[in-house]
Amino acid sequence: MSEIEKITQIRQMMPAVRNQVYLNTGTCGPLSTLTIETMNQANTLELEAGRADLSGFKLLGETIDELRGAFARLVKARPEEIALTHHTTEGINIVAHGLRWQPGDEVVTTTSEHEGGLLPVYALGQRYGVQVKVIDISPESVVEQLEAAITARTRLLVFSHVLWNTGARLPLAEIVAMAHYHHVLTLVDGAQSAGSIPLDLPASGVDFYALPGQKWLCGPEGTGALYVRQDRLGLVAPTFVGYSTLEDVNGYDFTGYFLPARNSARRYEVGTLYRPGFKGMAANLKWLEETVGWDWIYQRIELMAEYARNALQTLPGVTILTPPGPQAGLVTFNVESLDPAKTMAKLAKDGIILRYIRHPYALRISTGFYNSEEDIDRLVSALRTYMDA
Repeated sequence: MSEIEKITQIRQMMPAVRNQVYLNTGTCGPLSTLTIETMNQANTLELEAGRADLSGFKLLGETIDELRGAFARLVKARPEEIALTHHTTEGINIVAHGLRWQPGDEVVTTTSEHEGGLLPVYALGQRYGVQVKVIDISPESVVEQLEAAITARTRLLVFSHVLWNTGARLPLAEIVAMAHYHHVLTLVDGAQSAGSIPLDLPASGVDFYALPGQKWLCGPEGTGALYVRQDRLGLVAPTFVGYSTLEDVNGYDFTGYFLPARNSARRYEVGTLYRPGFKGMAANLKWLEETVGWDWIYQRIELMAEYARNALQTLPGVTILTPPGPQAGLVTFNVESLDPAKTMAKLAKDGIILRYIRHPYALRISTGFYNSEEDIDRLVSALRTYMDA
């Protein structure tokens, strides 16, 4: 199959990218017909057969195992190191509130974090008396800047692998190695990296890594995963506790004792979940892994980001805020004569979907594996028309 044929086939399965220029995967990726059909079948089965029969629970268990395994393969981890969550922020909260804090302990984070990563850290300060340091960083010297903020009281470093605002890709392994040299744990927001760049979390040494299903993985809302390095399981107590937390159905008594799942991040899971959503996510990841191919996806995203950067630079007065060189799929930019918020609204009316961000105040596009060069050309042409108006 040729490159053009493959992209055409992918776009046939993702109607949202055919009906408009879809450049906002950094918020939510487009759903495939396979995902929706799988969810519809699961909903129909629950409607007609009910939700409490033994065969349904058996199917649920198989789906959970399948999904856990798919997330594990995505990040090259063991299934036992993966907890299924509902989104990135849930994973960050699980770790942040699961560590055993003492007054005066410190957390270091950055001004480049999304609210989903920043606010859980703020809550630690309000709830446990943890000292929170929020520092400015620049991608070219981020390791040194983070190291300068660490003291003997620092216990946790919270940062994003790919910055949600500028799209800068931080050197994960280098930051983790520096933090570990100072005996500091690392908690990473992977919202803009999972599905957009290759991940090998065990090789990076990272302690905790939270990721969503609905962005670059193009899955339904309410799906995500938390990676907890195997030897860090004993450091994080379950933040939420329910029957899914237990080692087995007999893992508690009436004295206040319960036994979380041993040697498995499943201990951080709670209970009821939206089964059709998890079923759809499992089918979606299988399609991405086995039919589309992760290597091809990553290469295509990088190619489209570079094409977008070059095309945008043909506009007079444009400033690209995303650093040069291989990054991820986000390209953040400004056009001197165009207001970002007003331009986003205008583009939406013309069938071009992207977003503006507040810090810095700019436009941001997400170049997915399903995008075409024509998509980018149409965006640039529209911007040029607005500038000439």
